[in-house]
Amino acid sequence: MSYNALRRKNVPHGLVFVAIAAQNFFNYAVLWFVFFIAIVFLVITGQRAIWTYTTAFVLIGLILALTGYGIYLYNHRTAARRRVGQAARIVNTIARREVIEQDHIDGWLDNFFAGMRRMTSHRGAFRTTTAAACVYWTFDMCCLWATFFAFGYHMHLELLAIGYVIAYAVGTLAPTPGGLGAIEGLMVALYVGFGVPSATALAVVLTYRVINFWLPIPPGLVSYVAIR
Repeated sequence: MSYNALRRKNVPHGLVFVAIAAQNFFNYAVLWFVFFIAIVFLVITGQRAIWTYTTAFVLIGLILALTGYGIYLYNHRTAARRRVGQAARIVNTIARREVIEQDHIDGWLDNFFAGMRRMTSHRGAFRTTTAAACVYWTFDMCCLWATFFAFGYHMHLELLAIGYVIAYAVGTLAPTPGGLGAIEGLMVALYVGFGVPSATALAVVLTYRVINFWLPIPPGLVSYVAIR
């Protein structure tokens, strides 16, 4: 939806692609940093079993490895084109139709690389984007914490952060819009696993998602119609 709306305002394809990719990169970089800090706190205080930490650090290792490989591909354009072409063929094979047109890949990547050069050469771009991501996640986690508080349950911040990060990182991979259903299910399961009563966890998560997911939809629709 964001892509289509911006393209209708004649924003260059490469710039739209880079903007959306950069937004997601910085969002998840900040999110996983919060997760790492929460895990370190739990290790220092010794509040959880060792398998919990092992699983967490394996996840962090995989994410760092994927990030490093992405940086490698960015700096080796030929390899990047080859990998994207292979990924496109796999997607088309699974879908049994040409979802990604092979002839367009080179143009997309050229626009992507041009947009990245434009962004990285802009003074303060990384600092501003990182700060914006920090503000977004901080206030959203405060909203979840306040919902727990409203239901009379004192939720430890480190446990709240771990459940929040895992639910969003995994739940947003679901095919539903905004991870609807997957995020709620993961959050409830994780917080129940952390010792929150099941009824409280369900009520808190559903109330939080009404505030977080459903309330922004009406003004969002108005904005989308106005942009179109």
